[in-house]
Amino acid sequence: MPESQSVPLPILTPQDLVLGVTLMLPVLIVILTGIVVLVTDLIITDWLSRRPLMWIASFGLLIGLASCGAVYAGGYVGKTAFGGFLVVDGFALFFQALFLVAAILVILSATTFADREELVEAEFYVMVLFSTAGLMLMAAGNELMSIYLALEVTSLGLAFLAAWNKRDAIAGQGLKSTEAGIKFFLLSAMSTAMLLYGMALLYGVSGATTLADISKVLVGTPSPAALLSITMLIAGLGFKIAAAPFQLWTPDVYQGAATPATAFFSVGSKAAGFAVILRIFNGALPGISADWSVLFGVLAVLTMTVGNLAAIVQTNIKRLMAYSSITHVGYMLIGLAAANADGSSAVMFYLLAYAFTNLGAFIVITIMASYAPDDEIPGYAGLAQRSPVLAMALTVALLSLAGIPPFVGFFAKLYLFLAAIRADSLGLQLLVLYAVIMSAVSLYYYGRVIHAMWMREAPEPVEVRPASFSQGLALGASVVGMVAFGILAAPFLNAATAASAIFGR
Repeated sequence: MPESQSVPLPILTPQDLVLGVTLMLPVLIVILTGIVVLVTDLIITDWLSRRPLMWIASFGLLIGLASCGAVYAGGYVGKTAFGGFLVVDGFALFFQALFLVAAILVILSATTFADREELVEAEFYVMVLFSTAGLMLMAAGNELMSIYLALEVTSLGLAFLAAWNKRDAIAGQGLKSTEAGIKFFLLSAMSTAMLLYGMALLYGVSGATTLADISKVLVGTPSPAALLSITMLIAGLGFKIAAAPFQLWTPDVYQGAATPATAFFSVGSKAAGFAVILRIFNGALPGISADWSVLFGVLAVLTMTVGNLAAIVQTNIKRLMAYSSITHVGYMLIGLAAANADGSSAVMFYLLAYAFTNLGAFIVITIMASYAPDDEIPGYAGLAQRSPVLAMALTVALLSLAGIPPFVGFFAKLYLFLAAIRADSLGLQLLVLYAVIMSAVSLYYYGRVIHAMWMREAPEPVEVRPASFSQGLALGASVVGMVAFGILAAPFLNAATAASAIFGR
């Protein structure tokens, strides 16, 4: 076992500081936008509607997205900041752009929900912005402690988001949102402690915290301490992505949290968790991939089984979407079990497809919260007659989640399964076969919602009012993404392939 050495603090010169600020520009813009929204809310409380805060937050995120393109076009890809603790490469920029787009769509979709519940919108926007900044830092982390600190920033923001709907008790629904926030906070703290212990063991067996240095040490047959470290890392990160058996928080938090917050949970938190897994296991532990790939394969089987079987009996659409998200984590774990470059790029493309598909579904659920306040599936009966546009959008999203062509969900699954088959492993091929069977099972519970919308009569002839302009904009962007990214998948898959090329496998 190598001797553990203290990590020297980087000495920053003015040139290093300028480079660091340049590489961190997208994150800094998001943080600055959050501060502007917070201060503006204090100033305009008594004399102007808070609705402009939504556009300020969205505009700031758009500037952050443009700055990602500027960093890429400026030739800064592959450069590191702050002594190598953070890296801005194609992998980081891919995920940062994904987080920014998801945050924009979530913020644009939250308007009518906040109005109905009489909630303070600024709180939601600020927490989404700060959580997005944490997610972006997680994707750029190149060292264990920087990843851990970014994870803590994100977890606190997500816990506040889960507890945002403080009005649910006044509406006679109990403290569902507060309960969701407490559950997420406590279980997140436990999983973070497990993750930190795994990082400590990894430092103990390698004597380093930077991922590149760790990869030089852990090659060949791992020691028992290294295997324990891997197990703890997978367990800690398994909570973040809601992989079974670490998924128990997911249905309760999804149901209890405000629907816009649930939408952000379902995409941002999962994508960041997979970004960290890909970064750590491909960047620091490629030399022992034969050991951790088996664990991911076992988790894939367990996660797909639990998610699908539990989703079949759900009557609440948010709980159904929670178990659906668990199932899709199981599919993506197949790409991790493949332990090759194709698997990594397929997981990244799957996350992109899942983001637009899941957000599209949750935007409809957010709009429908005024007409199905308990989020029960019978409340969607006859939606095709009441609002054909919403019914069609939700149908497209559910078909994409089920993997039906020509939507992006089909191509995402296709590339993911092909990546596992190309690994030329009988175990992975059997895993793909099982995933195909599970995909067929998922058609049942997605079909239940579609059947209710198109084949059943509404219990009451209540007309669904048109969505707000911002919600229509977000929903339209999601539907376009579901269709266009499927038909025109090649450039986006190529982008994911180029971003994952940093791992060299």
